[in-house]
Amino acid sequence: MDTLWKSYRIFNYIKLTGIWISGIFLLVMMGFIVYDVAARNLFAGSINGGFEIVQNYLMPLVVFPGLAYAYSSGVLPKMDLIIERIPVNAQRTLVIVLILIELFVLVLLVEFTWEFAMNGLERQEGFPAAGRLYPLYPLFFLIPVSFALIVIENLFLLIRNFRIKEPTLIMIADNPETEDPT
Repeated sequence: MDTLWKSYRIFNYIKLTGIWISGIFLLVMMGFIVYDVAARNLFAGSINGGFEIVQNYLMPLVVFPGLAYAYSSGVLPKMDLIIERIPVNAQRTLVIVLILIELFVLVLLVEFTWEFAMNGLERQEGFPAAGRLYPLYPLFFLIPVSFALIVIENLFLLIRNFRIKEPTLIMIADNPETEDPT
């Protein structure tokens, strides 16, 4: 179990890096929008292509890097209420089946979004803003990477559920060193 937690701590740093990237780009987006609104109202002119830049660059950079952290933190709805009400011996089976279903769906998402990103790369997809064509395809790779991080999170969770007595749907524990590895 110790190796699992060491690996998970390293993975946690990757997720924390993603949440920092999301937070920084959230601040950039807020500043960009405030400047655009102030310029529009005070100087009768706004940033050319500002809406498209926010929509196509800043919003994906706010959402996707932090997605794995949001998933692992437990803020997204899970089946906790239903799982707690079934018999204890069936809880482990249900949790493992749920994780396997999530893994299946997430692996499909990684595959299809990777194909979408590669297609965008081949076509050099972009978006028009202020009379110019800006490249969009590099941001397409954020999507499969963020879902791949969630797949890794679920793999850690699956391993943890095989090793501990009480099933869980979140990886974060209060004190993992005190957990019973049986």
